[in-house]
Amino acid sequence: MKVIFGLGNPGLEYARTRHNVGFMVVQRLAQREEIVFKRSLRCKAFLAAGKIAGEDVLLIKPRTFMNRSGLCVRSVLSDYRITTENVLVVYDDADVALGAIRFRKKGSSAGHQGMASILDCLATQDIARLRVGIGTSDKTDLAQYVLNEFSTQEKKIMEEIINVSSLACADWVRYGGDYVMQQYNKIGGKQ
Repeated sequence: MKVIFGLGNPGLEYARTRHNVGFMVVQRLAQREEIVFKRSLRCKAFLAAGKIAGEDVLLIKPRTFMNRSGLCVRSVLSDYRITTENVLVVYDDADVALGAIRFRKKGSSAGHQGMASILDCLATQDIARLRVGIGTSDKTDLAQYVLNEFSTQEKKIMEEIINVSSLACADWVRYGGDYVMQQYNKIGGKQ
Protein backbone atom coordinates (compact mmCIF):
# COMPACT_ATOMS: atom_id res chain seq x y z
CA MET A 1 0.00 0.00 0.00
CA LYS A 2 1.19 3.51 -0.86
CA VAL A 3 0.36 6.50 1.34
CA ILE A 4 0.32 10.14 0.22
CA PHE A 5 0.13 12.80 2.92
CA GLY A 6 -0.90 16.31 1.92
CA LEU A 7 0.13 18.79 4.59
CA GLY A 8 -1.86 21.81 5.71
CA ASN A 9 -3.71 23.33 8.63
CA PRO A 10 -7.24 22.22 9.57
CA GLY A 11 -10.10 24.72 9.59
CA LEU A 12 -11.91 26.90 7.08
CA GLU A 13 -9.81 29.96 7.91
CA TYR A 14 -6.75 28.19 6.44
CA ALA A 15 -8.44 26.38 3.54
CA ARG A 16 -7.19 28.65 0.72
CA THR A 17 -3.84 29.69 2.20
CA ARG A 18 -0.43 28.98 0.73
CA HIS A 19 0.33 26.62 3.62
CA ASN A 20 -2.53 24.32 2.56
CA VAL A 21 -1.22 23.46 -0.89
CA GLY A 22 -0.57 19.88 0.24
CA PHE A 23 -4.25 19.48 1.13
CA MET A 24 -5.22 20.96 -2.24
CA VAL A 25 -3.04 18.50 -4.16
CA VAL A 26 -4.33 15.33 -2.44
CA GLN A 27 -7.90 16.64 -2.69
CA ARG A 28 -7.46 17.08 -6.47
CA LEU A 29 -5.96 13.60 -6.74
CA ALA A 30 -8.90 12.14 -4.80
CA GLN A 31 -11.37 13.89 -7.11
CA ARG A 32 -9.57 12.63 -10.22
CA GLU A 33 -9.45 9.05 -8.91
CA GLU A 34 -12.99 9.25 -7.43
CA ILE A 35 -11.80 8.48 -3.91
CA VAL A 36 -13.77 9.98 -1.01
CA PHE A 37 -12.27 11.38 2.20
CA LYS A 38 -13.67 10.29 5.56
CA ARG A 39 -12.77 11.53 9.01
CA SER A 40 -10.65 9.20 11.16
CA LEU A 41 -10.63 10.00 14.87
CA ARG A 42 -8.04 7.32 15.50
CA CYS A 43 -5.46 8.74 13.09
CA LYS A 44 -6.32 12.43 13.59
CA ALA A 45 -6.85 12.82 9.85
CA PHE A 46 -9.14 12.74 6.87
CA LEU A 47 -8.40 9.51 4.96
CA ALA A 48 -9.34 8.43 1.46
CA ALA A 49 -8.73 4.79 0.58
CA GLY A 50 -8.82 3.57 -2.99
CA LYS A 51 -6.77 2.36 -5.92
CA ILE A 52 -4.52 4.10 -8.40
CA ALA A 53 -3.36 1.97 -11.34
CA GLY A 54 -4.42 -1.15 -9.42
CA GLU A 55 -2.33 -0.23 -6.36
CA ASP A 56 -3.95 0.25 -2.94
CA VAL A 57 -3.53 3.87 -1.87
CA LEU A 58 -4.32 5.96 1.18
CA LEU A 59 -4.58 9.72 0.76
CA ILE A 60 -4.25 11.60 4.04
CA LYS A 61 -5.00 15.15 5.17
CA PRO A 62 -3.82 15.44 8.81
CA ARG A 63 -6.15 17.22 11.24
CA THR A 64 -3.16 18.24 13.33
CA PHE A 65 -1.70 21.66 12.71
CA MET A 66 1.24 21.83 10.33
CA ASN A 67 3.96 21.83 12.99
CA ARG A 68 2.51 18.63 14.50
CA SER A 69 2.08 16.70 11.24
CA GLY A 70 4.47 14.00 12.40
CA LEU A 71 1.99 12.79 15.01
CA CYS A 72 -0.55 11.93 12.33
CA VAL A 73 2.04 10.40 10.01
CA ARG A 74 3.46 8.18 12.75
CA SER A 75 -0.05 7.08 13.78
CA VAL A 76 -1.07 6.14 10.21
CA LEU A 77 2.16 4.24 9.52
CA SER A 78 1.80 2.34 12.79
CA ASP A 79 -1.91 1.55 12.39
CA TYR A 80 -1.57 0.38 8.79
CA ARG A 81 1.92 -1.16 9.20
CA ILE A 82 3.36 0.88 6.36
CA THR A 83 7.08 1.43 5.85
CA THR A 84 8.58 4.80 4.99
CA GLU A 85 9.55 3.75 1.45
CA ASN A 86 5.82 3.64 0.66
CA VAL A 87 5.22 7.22 1.83
CA LEU A 88 5.06 10.48 -0.11
CA VAL A 89 4.58 13.84 1.61
CA VAL A 90 3.26 16.83 -0.37
CA TYR A 91 3.69 20.35 0.98
CA ASP A 92 4.20 24.02 0.17
CA ASP A 93 7.73 25.39 -0.14
CA ALA A 94 8.62 29.08 -0.18
CA ASP A 95 12.14 28.21 -1.40
CA VAL A 96 10.72 26.84 -4.66
CA ALA A 97 9.51 29.29 -7.31
CA LEU A 98 5.77 29.83 -7.67
CA GLY A 99 4.50 27.30 -10.20
CA ALA A 100 7.43 24.89 -9.84
CA ILE A 101 7.51 21.49 -8.16
CA ARG A 102 10.46 19.52 -6.87
CA PHE A 103 10.52 15.84 -5.93
CA ARG A 104 13.17 14.42 -3.59
CA LYS A 105 13.57 10.91 -2.23
CA LYS A 106 15.04 12.06 1.08
CA GLY A 107 16.68 14.97 2.85
CA SER A 108 16.33 17.48 5.62
CA SER A 109 13.26 19.60 6.31
CA ALA A 110 15.03 22.74 4.99
CA GLY A 111 13.17 24.67 7.67
CA HIS A 112 9.64 23.51 6.79
CA GLN A 113 7.92 22.92 10.13
CA GLY A 114 5.55 20.21 8.91
CA MET A 115 8.34 18.19 7.35
CA ALA A 116 10.54 18.76 10.41
CA SER A 117 7.81 17.30 12.62
CA ILE A 118 7.55 14.22 10.39
CA LEU A 119 11.30 13.62 10.25
CA ASP A 120 11.52 14.04 14.01
CA CYS A 121 8.61 11.68 14.76
CA LEU A 122 9.88 9.00 12.37
CA ALA A 123 13.58 9.51 13.23
CA THR A 124 14.62 9.32 9.58
CA GLN A 125 15.22 11.61 6.62
CA ASP A 126 14.38 8.87 4.13
CA ILE A 127 10.93 10.19 3.26
CA ALA A 128 9.96 11.04 -0.32
CA ARG A 129 8.51 14.50 -0.72
CA LEU A 130 6.93 16.66 -3.39
CA ARG A 131 7.59 20.33 -2.70
CA VAL A 132 5.13 22.67 -4.38
CA GLY A 133 6.51 26.14 -4.99
CA ILE A 134 4.58 29.02 -3.47
CA GLY A 135 7.31 31.62 -4.05
CA THR A 136 8.23 34.14 -1.41
CA SER A 137 7.73 37.81 -0.60
CA ASP A 138 10.33 40.33 0.55
CA LYS A 139 7.63 42.46 2.17
CA THR A 140 6.17 39.91 4.58
CA ASP A 141 7.71 37.62 7.15
CA LEU A 142 7.48 33.95 6.16
CA ALA A 143 5.01 32.89 8.89
CA GLN A 144 2.57 35.58 7.78
CA TYR A 145 3.19 34.93 4.08
CA VAL A 146 2.31 31.22 4.17
CA LEU A 147 -0.94 31.94 6.03
CA ASN A 148 -2.11 34.41 3.37
CA GLU A 149 -4.24 33.46 0.38
CA PHE A 150 -2.92 33.59 -3.17
CA SER A 151 -3.51 36.72 -5.27
CA THR A 152 -5.83 36.47 -8.28
CA GLN A 153 -2.84 36.14 -10.63
CA GLU A 154 -1.18 33.53 -8.38
CA LYS A 155 -4.41 31.49 -8.21
CA LYS A 156 -4.27 30.92 -11.98
CA ILE A 157 -0.70 29.62 -11.73
CA MET A 158 -1.51 27.49 -8.68
CA GLU A 159 -4.60 25.94 -10.28
CA GLU A 160 -2.37 24.48 -12.98
CA ILE A 161 0.44 23.40 -10.65
CA ILE A 162 -2.03 21.69 -8.29
CA ASN A 163 -3.26 19.66 -11.28
CA VAL A 164 0.29 18.82 -12.33
CA SER A 165 1.26 17.95 -8.74
CA SER A 166 -1.69 15.57 -8.43
CA LEU A 167 -0.55 13.85 -11.65
CA ALA A 168 2.97 13.60 -10.21
CA CYS A 169 1.54 11.88 -7.12
CA ALA A 170 -0.33 9.37 -9.27
CA ASP A 171 2.84 8.76 -11.29
CA TRP A 172 4.78 8.17 -8.05
CA VAL A 173 2.33 5.35 -7.31
CA ARG A 174 2.56 3.97 -10.86
CA TYR A 175 6.23 4.40 -11.72
CA GLY A 176 8.17 5.41 -8.60
CA GLY A 177 10.32 8.29 -7.46
CA ASP A 178 12.99 8.23 -10.18
CA TYR A 179 10.34 8.67 -12.86
CA VAL A 180 8.69 11.57 -11.00
CA MET A 181 12.05 13.28 -10.48
CA GLN A 182 12.93 13.04 -14.20
CA GLN A 183 9.51 14.09 -15.49
CA TYR A 184 8.44 16.78 -13.04
CA ASN A 185 11.49 18.49 -11.53
CA LYS A 186 11.97 20.42 -14.76
CA ILE A 187 8.52 22.04 -14.43
CA GLY A 188 8.45 25.69 -13.42
CA GLY A 189 11.17 28.12 -12.39
CA LYS A 190 14.59 27.44 -10.98
CA GLN A 191 14.98 26.31 -7.39
